[in-house]
Amino acid sequence: MRNRFMTVIVTASTLLTLSSPALAQNAPRQAAPAASAKAPFDPHDLNGIWSRNNQGWGGGGTCRECGDRGFGNDVPPMTPEGEKLFNSYKPSYGRELGSAAAAKNTQEHIGRRRAVPPAQGTDIANESNPSGIPRILLYPDPVDFLQTKDRIVQFFQWTSQWRTIWMDGRKLPEEPDFRRWNGYSVGHWEGDTLVVDSYGFDGRSWVDHFGYPHSDDMQLQERYRRIDHDTLELHMTLTDPKIYTKPWVSDPKRFKLLPKEIISYDGWYGILEEICAPIDAVDNFKKRVMDPAGGVTHK
Repeated sequence: MRNRFMTVIVTASTLLTLSSPALAQNAPRQAAPAASAKAPFDPHDLNGIWSRNNQGWGGGGTCRECGDRGFGNDVPPMTPEGEKLFNSYKPSYGRELGSAAAAKNTQEHIGRRRAVPPAQGTDIANESNPSGIPRILLYPDPVDFLQTKDRIVQFFQWTSQWRTIWMDGRKLPEEPDFRRWNGYSVGHWEGDTLVVDSYGFDGRSWVDHFGYPHSDDMQLQERYRRIDHDTLELHMTLTDPKIYTKPWVSDPKRFKLLPKEIISYDGWYGILEEICAPIDAVDNFKKRVMDPAGGVTHK
């Protein structure tokens, strides 16, 4: 029962940090039509709205086709610095710490079996801070790819963030003075695979929803390949010698191209505005849901 309760609380956390207009519009959508896998396509054209959720909206919960919100279960051994940082983080996603389910599923890394109520957690995203890359790529909400000659821009529906992948031949900065939640990103094509290399991240973000750490020296490589008209596959490799003793290779992630009827609201085609507004996160969610669930009350 407590494990089920944890799922409800975590789901509520993502719902109530959205702006009110987004909540009103985010009614459950019908599933997308069957993929037109045989339709012709240009493997170098990634324009369109893609999502790991074929309903177009993750809603804070889970869906079978999305996979989970983890980078990958094959977690490399951590350095002493990595272990210290890992143990200091308290996520609210995954199997509840100390539950029967956590004890039973020992095939999962301990990071997936240590969830606590959000009021007792340390997830800075619960206070309307950015998720950052790669974590936001793992959330089951739409991503709008806008591709031009010299750049690809990814617009994320969840929290209304965006990032630029530069395709103009520039090099990554070696020691940037200004760290970024989404890092600095450059891309190039290797055959039909888009290769994106990123560096210069803000070390305060988490790798994924399970609270795995990274440092500001993390390097990330993403490899995107459009395998049919409606399917985009992503493989990632994270390299961070300060935290992990070897590179961490992600599980494969698959995105589906959303048809207009799935990603249209009020007759308007496009992604929603899901801004994580502090006024909603603090007043509506933290005081009314998160804190009481963790035993904290307000007068």
